[in-house]
Amino acid sequence: MKKLFAFALCALLPALSSQASDIIWVSFHGADDAPTLDAANAGFTMAPDVGYTDLLAANGHTVTRYVTTGAPDVNFLNSADLVIISRSVPSGDYETDSETAAWNGITAPTMILSGYLIRANRLGYTTGSGIPDSVGDVVLTVTDPSHPIFAGLTLNPDNTMTTPYAQQVTFNAILQNGISVNTNSLAAGGTLLATAVVGTPAVAGTIIGEWQAGSVMNTNPADILGGHRMVFLTGSRENTITSQGAGIYDLTPAGAALFLNAVNYMAIPEPGTAALLALGVLGALVGRRRRT
Repeated sequence: MKKLFAFALCALLPALSSQASDIIWVSFHGADDAPTLDAANAGFTMAPDVGYTDLLAANGHTVTRYVTTGAPDVNFLNSADLVIISRSVPSGDYETDSETAAWNGITAPTMILSGYLIRANRLGYTTGSGIPDSVGDVVLTVTDPSHPIFAGLTLNPDNTMTTPYAQQVTFNAILQNGISVNTNSLAAGGTLLATAVVGTPAVAGTIIGEWQAGSVMNTNPADILGGHRMVFLTGSRENTITSQGAGIYDLTPAGAALFLNAVNYMAIPEPGTAALLALGVLGALVGRRRRT
């Protein structure tokens, strides 16, 4: 009996840990190979943010693209294990009272990659709208190294990364602007997880932060978050090209590992067949042990 119990437990753990997530990726671009007309005219043959969806797919996640809008289909978005709002979106879809109420009210866990969206005059995750771009490599300082998203990350004694998190990228040999980072304090209920020194002159700004469902946003009227949220800033800002060319993948290998950790932390996947079978066997064995 003990051997069978141990076998079922061993079968359960990888079944649970290997579950892929159903992710909705919100973007200008409706498909990986279908950039908007403006982006295509700028020279893109793939969606500018395809590096992120490729990374997710390569790690077993199912990614469905959803074109950004000021009137989102909330029921559809709530059906996902995780919603990720790309850097490649217009902040104007997240501005009016009805727009912020809809996006902030989503109950599905959501990651936001754009610093423009979290400003006080948009979704209200911060108390202001200061937003310089990073210059050169971005190195994070971590406020809570024990947080699950930082698992496996190598830090210096002062809790800074030993290697860069992100770097400036080029498109058609033109250097694009870096990560747009909000430099104001977080709205009530926010937990600061990582910062970086950005801009000229250099200032500190939030790169990663977390909010729980029920947090009150700095909007007027105040929105209440319908679900778990994480701000995870990444993706370039356009330079000499259309704004629909923003959001080019800029993560280093360390940054990519951190991004995938955050996705796994935020997502709530449904148990697959293997996990359900293992759970059933384990439950039956537990019940049998209690009766004997």
